[in-house]
Amino acid sequence: MVSLQYKGRIHRGKFTARSLRYILSDQAARLFPTLQRRWLLPVDSQPIWDVASGDVALPSVHVEATLPDVHRTLRLVPPTPLQLTDHIYTIEDVIVTGWAGAMMKDSLLLTVRPQHNWVSGLRARPHHLRTLSAERPWFNLMTPVPARGHIFHWLCNYILPLISYLESGRADETPGLLVNANPSPFQERTVAYLKERYGIDAIETLGPNEAARVPRLLADVPVPNSPRGLQSPLGLARLDDLGRFVAGGSERPDDPKRLYISRNDARLRRVLNEHELMPILRSFGFERVVLGKLPIERQVALFRNAEAVVAPHGAGLAHIAWAKPGTKVVEFFPDIDARGRRVKNATYNFWLISQLVGHDYGVYLAGPIETKADGFRIDEALLRDVLANATAVPASAPFGAPQS
Repeated sequence: MVSLQYKGRIHRGKFTARSLRYILSDQAARLFPTLQRRWLLPVDSQPIWDVASGDVALPSVHVEATLPDVHRTLRLVPPTPLQLTDHIYTIEDVIVTGWAGAMMKDSLLLTVRPQHNWVSGLRARPHHLRTLSAERPWFNLMTPVPARGHIFHWLCNYILPLISYLESGRADETPGLLVNANPSPFQERTVAYLKERYGIDAIETLGPNEAARVPRLLADVPVPNSPRGLQSPLGLARLDDLGRFVAGGSERPDDPKRLYISRNDARLRRVLNEHELMPILRSFGFERVVLGKLPIERQVALFRNAEAVVAPHGAGLAHIAWAKPGTKVVEFFPDIDARGRRVKNATYNFWLISQLVGHDYGVYLAGPIETKADGFRIDEALLRDVLANATAVPASAPFGAPQS
């Protein structure tokens, strides 16, 4: 009975140690109302749009291109039409928690989709509650603590929708920002951009054990089940300016123009034969880059100057948002294995970004999944053919050399 009761609150119905912890906390909060109030742990919910006093709709670009067959082989099915609408809702008298920016009104969780992920957004812990100024609205930029450094989610779920709102001409007042107390370097640089570009001078931070009562809250909520790579043209128009600011003048004359993005410092989707592939990559002028070893300024600078990017599917490809139109982008996915296992966390968001920015995008299935962490191999002949087709430069020629 417990599993049926909570299935709709747990992401993809997966029961893990974290979801079990949530279930036990929820049961305790239901039995002891004092604990519920102390923990700020809602047990019931209401859709955020039902309590909103304002709504600014920001439609994305409409992508008409056909999704590549590789994504369809991985059973990724896009919505029709391929377009998203962000809604910037205004909500009065809301409590926001510091772990993941969960929003509550009248002790009810404000849900943003039909099957809201309660497990990721809530933590049973005492919260220090304070009240923010009513002089201005506050934009909720609180991201789940474990995801603070995730480039794609921070850029597409938070920053670009906020920029689109500020550029829309429909923001009656300059909002303050409600942000994580211990931001990632990417969060710091993007918030600094917002302050300089839009004159935002009110910043309130929340730690994991803190919460804020917000008299007027602005919150971005996209239409459910839409890919987050879709963005408003208003935000997309500021991407180059944002990337220039984040890079902070860290470009170097000798920066490589061809990038191979390694995932060998990540847990998932490592290329198991990467060492054997390096001679081929080098012969086409590619340089191996481990993004996690570089400051965020250098990461962005490398992509701003890149002319070709090759990578296994992963978060590092979010940086193609900074690359100039026409950049060659090659993405590899592991193929489905003999038991029918598909790669975890597969999306077509980087194809979408390429469509929006104007990249020359190609996607390929490599070898099948070989490990529990979706490790896979890229066939050497496949890589050589892909690079030759993508760049149309002989394998022995340096990138940018004249072709015969």
